Amino acid sequence: MNSDAQRSPNRLKRDLAAGKVCLGSTITMNSSTVAEILSHVGLDWIWLEMEHSSLGENEVLGMLQATNGSSTSTVVRVAWNDKTLIKRALDLGPDGIIVPLVNSRQEAEEAVRAMKYPPLGERGAGLGRAQAYGLAMGEYLGNANDEVVLIPMIEHVRAVENIEEILAVPGVDSIMVGALDLSGSMNKLGNTADPEVEGAVQKVLAACKKAGKPAGIIAVSPEQANLRIQQGFTNIIIGIDVLYLHGAVRETMGKIVRP
Repeated sequence: MNSDAQRSPNRLKRDLAAGKVCLGSTITMNSSTVAEILSHVGLDWIWLEMEHSSLGENEVLGMLQATNGSSTSTVVRVAWNDKTLIKRALDLGPDGIIVPLVNSRQEAEEAVRAMKYPPLGERGAGLGRAQAYGLAMGEYLGNANDEVVLIPMIEHVRAVENIEEILAVPGVDSIMVGALDLSGSMNKLGNTADPEVEGAVQKVLAACKKAGKPAGIIAVSPEQANLRIQQGFTNIIIGIDVLYLHGAVRETMGKIVRP
């Protein structure tokens, strides 16, 4: 949102649709300062985490406000595929929503209906930051169905089995592979490098290429990110706030020689 309470075109949606590689980072800590900093370091998007963190709607609102004027897109992962949670998160004004554990075409369709205004869905119209508190109501109602990104999480073996049907749902803009939970659904929790888990990841990637949909994944090192880019992933999380923090401290301490 700019100084005139107008929303900029959704950079993430346009870049993904154009086949560009989009790099993002996840924020789990309650810090509008962290959100502000990460929105000005060259990232394409920021993932605000409401599923596996203590972040509530007020905290996320403040973090979104801290990104005002930035060209970095903002995406909120809600805690569940629930139309009330999705509606309330959308009214905070992010550029997109990540919906966890979408395992079937029906569940993908439910997510689409929850985030789209009629006639494409059943999202209720209200006043919030998304609509500039009423200052840009008409503009937002007119373009939200086209502008706001929906990214279902593919993080269960059933979702892998149904990936082609999920990708065929109108309104699904991209997907994000959650390899950690995917490994758990295959009785290999935490072993994301297992050949069977990686095989499932590659099956999802192949389906995305066939459907012409951007595929996303989490890669928490430059080496992992480069590998995933070479494979064809275009929507990549390259770091998480807590990993940045303790990783930098440990690296620094490891280079200091104590007497």
